[in-house]
Amino acid sequence: MKRRRRRTRRLARGRPTRFERRPLPVRPRRRRSRPKKEKRTGAGGGRAGAHLGLRLSVIAAVVVGLFAVLVLRLWSIQVIGYASARSQAIQIFTTTVPIQPPRGSIVARDGQVLAKDKAEYVVTLSCPTSQRSLCPEQDAGVIARLAPLLGETVSQIDAAVTSNQIGPFAPAPVAVGVPFSVVAYVAEHQSEFPGVSEPKTYLRTYPQQALASQVVGYVGSITAPEYARYSAARYSAYGYVPQDTQFGQSGLEQQYELALHGRPGVSTIEVNAVGQDVGTRSTVEPTPGDEVVLNMDLPLERVVTNDLANQVAALRAGTIPGGAQPAPYAAAAVIDPRNGHVLALASYPGYNDNVWVPAISDKAYKALTPPAVDAQPLVDYAVSNGSPPGSTFKLATATAALQDGLITPYDYVVDTGTFTVGNITLHDAGGEVLGPVNVTSALAESSDIFFYTMGQRFWDAQSRYGLMPIQHMAALYGLGVPSGIDLPNVSAGQVDSPALRRQLHALNPAAYPSTSYYVGDNVEMAFGQGETLLTPLEIANAYATFANGGTRYAPEMAAALVSPNGTVRRVPPKIVDHVTISSTNYQAMLQGFEGALANPKGTAYAEFVGFPFSKWLIAGKTGTATITHTAPPTSWFVAFGGPKGQSPRYAVAVEIAEAGYGAQASAPVVREVLDYLYAHGVAPLRLPGSGSTLRAASSAARTARTGS
Repeated sequence: MKRRRRRTRRLARGRPTRFERRPLPVRPRRRRSRPKKEKRTGAGGGRAGAHLGLRLSVIAAVVVGLFAVLVLRLWSIQVIGYASARSQAIQIFTTTVPIQPPRGSIVARDGQVLAKDKAEYVVTLSCPTSQRSLCPEQDAGVIARLAPLLGETVSQIDAAVTSNQIGPFAPAPVAVGVPFSVVAYVAEHQSEFPGVSEPKTYLRTYPQQALASQVVGYVGSITAPEYARYSAARYSAYGYVPQDTQFGQSGLEQQYELALHGRPGVSTIEVNAVGQDVGTRSTVEPTPGDEVVLNMDLPLERVVTNDLANQVAALRAGTIPGGAQPAPYAAAAVIDPRNGHVLALASYPGYNDNVWVPAISDKAYKALTPPAVDAQPLVDYAVSNGSPPGSTFKLATATAALQDGLITPYDYVVDTGTFTVGNITLHDAGGEVLGPVNVTSALAESSDIFFYTMGQRFWDAQSRYGLMPIQHMAALYGLGVPSGIDLPNVSAGQVDSPALRRQLHALNPAAYPSTSYYVGDNVEMAFGQGETLLTPLEIANAYATFANGGTRYAPEMAAALVSPNGTVRRVPPKIVDHVTISSTNYQAMLQGFEGALANPKGTAYAEFVGFPFSKWLIAGKTGTATITHTAPPTSWFVAFGGPKGQSPRYAVAVEIAEAGYGAQASAPVVREVLDYLYAHGVAPLRLPGSGSTLRAASSAARTARTGS
């Protein structure tokens, strides 16, 4: 019973009995390779589902968070910051805007205006002319719409915009003096004219047009080097900016730039948060530039200029004895020997200064800059581009010979008409044979042989007189040295010498292969040839120095600077050197210069027949200078004088290039100028607060002029 229960228990437990433990013959089963299956967990049924759910939960949380921050920020701005935001929206800010000062005027001695500023509306295109690709909004349509408003063609506006005479980043002016109706229309339709502006600005005007154009000069856009210089701390009060379009570029406009420029003002304006101008808070008005009053007499300047132009026309037409001459240019200077005041300074051909306002066109600029072989209108031939002075240089040679003791007034040289130096034979300019001549007759009759002899004698006596006695005397007269005139770009001229030959060789060895200086060179230099080059201003000032007894003044264009409040700053005469001449030597030379005009043997006698020598004493010298053997000589004439019994008042020098003999071409011009001065004189200098003094001076001048 007991065993049965144990077996039953085993069966109950699922264990086999001993009868069941025998192994049965079973066929083995082949196992197949199957991929492992991942356990599925959670609702997705596995790990992948769990990860995806987690990511979605995180993204949802972030989105909700960001949205909450945005809502919070909007609520903060609109509710909490409402008062502050509203205050800023209506807040007014201030900014400053510079105000361009009007440029000072340039006036003649009697108050006639040569240059002044005028307020005008100017239409400009702001696109940089050299970088049109940066301004696609300024297409052809803008210009096409603008042209009929301005009464111009599209091509005219295109030419103005692309002109290379405008700075690369300066607005291009396309119309000047625009009516207010056009300005208002452009302003009201700004969307149709992007880049177009119509500021009211000051523009330079030149009422006398071409008269004294090279002397007055012109203004233009400030260049980068000029701005770098004038924007420095030293000039900061003048308020120069890169866009300045009224900057002196030549002549007196350049010389007196700082005085003429003025001081800019400033306007403090109020603007709202979107940059709209809502009013002006305060304004400091600009200070206009000073007025520059000249010593120039405008009627005299006009007479000199017209006489030069007429004479050049007559020479070219061949209506003057000697046949037609090229006469490419001419120039003249009139100086007061008593103080160095420049009363007239003319150069032909000239140009109209107004072509530079507001910017010169390419066509006009090309007309003013012809090939170098032609006359250059922009060149002031009165003060630059010197030429051989011919016999007018004999002033220096005669003074040196007398003062150094090489000769006396009573020594004679036999003028045979020829002079031989080395293997070269020289002649008098006109082929004359003058016979025995002293310094007086040699000056009156212009004996070249006499002065050839002086050049050789000085050369042969170097041990006694030195190597350059004539050159030293010439420098005392201001020949070949800086004159000190208040104009820019002035030539100092040059007088031939051994030192000059070495200098020229160093500058251009091909043109000047030799540095040697021989006796023949000294002979040529003694009568104003060789490498000696001088200007009418230098010749006029040298003879003015002789006329007043030997005091050389610096030529002065400006008489005074007058500030806007009427303060006058006079420009005093400047003595720069002195020539010592004994009374005996002076009289010997003066008689020679007087004889050139009044003596029947004088070289300019025919041109001065009928001049009132009983009331005025005048003297002068002809000059004929060879430039090349294929061109006519350059003509010179210089004269000085004034009312009898008084110090000479006027020294006049005229040069006409390639025009023939001095007596034939230049002397007639000087005669006409002296006739005018005899009849009219010059106007009194008008300055603030000195009217009665000037009227008295004017009355005295008229009395002295008529000799009554």
